[in-house]
Amino acid sequence: MPDVKASAAEQLASAMPLELPARLLIVEDDSSLRALLKKTFAKESEVLQAANGQEALAMISKERPEFVITDLMMPVLDGLQLIIRARRTPLGACLPFLVLTAKTEEQVLIDCFRHGADDFMLKPFSIAELRVRVSSIYLRHRIARDMNPLTRLPGNQVLKQEIERRVANSTEVAVAYVDLNHFKEFNDAQGFDRGDHVLGLLADLLTDYTQRQPLGEVFVGHLGGDDFVVVLPMRLVQQMADNLFREFDLATAGLYKDHERAQGFFRAHNRRGVEVDVPLLSIAIGVVSTQRRGMNDLRYISQVAAEVKHMAKQAGGNHLFIDRRIECP
Repeated sequence: MPDVKASAAEQLASAMPLELPARLLIVEDDSSLRALLKKTFAKESEVLQAANGQEALAMISKERPEFVITDLMMPVLDGLQLIIRARRTPLGACLPFLVLTAKTEEQVLIDCFRHGADDFMLKPFSIAELRVRVSSIYLRHRIARDMNPLTRLPGNQVLKQEIERRVANSTEVAVAYVDLNHFKEFNDAQGFDRGDHVLGLLADLLTDYTQRQPLGEVFVGHLGGDDFVVVLPMRLVQQMADNLFREFDLATAGLYKDHERAQGFFRAHNRRGVEVDVPLLSIAIGVVSTQRRGMNDLRYISQVAAEVKHMAKQAGGNHLFIDRRIECP
């Protein structure tokens, strides 16, 4: 049974709200412990229950939990075999698993990690520490899913949280949508490897700029493709844009021949096989501010930012367009 004595984890749990999975699967053959674990998480999560690994596999397929807490020693199918089999399925391949065990042998624990366990806790355990561990693993998994695999920058969910945090602190937030002009044509003509190289260059330039600013001042994320977002104070927007335009042009100069740079375009065949002039890559930045009255809905921020980014793209070449309207339309 769990240890109920006070701990640092209990103090942490009482000091701050924990973010826990909406749907949690408990796999435990001890019915009393299973009931205790259900009670532990029932306030924040829908708690599913299974008495062995075989039942758990069926529930993972049918109920699609977001997290699994499993005992190691169980009848029918034990916790290790549950993890091994779940990892071979699409729904279980990336599912976070926390193992509960009374076994302390190093090889047993190594086997758990080798086959895909995210963490383990030895029995007896603290309920408060268990809750903190589940929250920590769950958040790490969610952030990892949100991270762009090419640039390793955070995606939509983390950006949303960053904007919400700044708005809640009554901080003026400029949200800059950064997009590459003619990237699709470049990618088609030059190939995916060179396209990925350009995206990596842009990500590095944005990250480098962020790191040159005071800690926490500028935040950058990657929504996918050539869509990037920078969250920063409005006073830094022009500086950021000028810096990005200059450094991007220098970084991409080697992608073109001398005459292509001189004429400002390269020739390529479009998807219909027709030879066309493709302008050199450039950057469009559309910026909105949360200080504008009525701009407190993130979905609306995204909508307006997309509109101003479109205005920047229409201008052609490196261009910054800032939405300076005071009222929402």
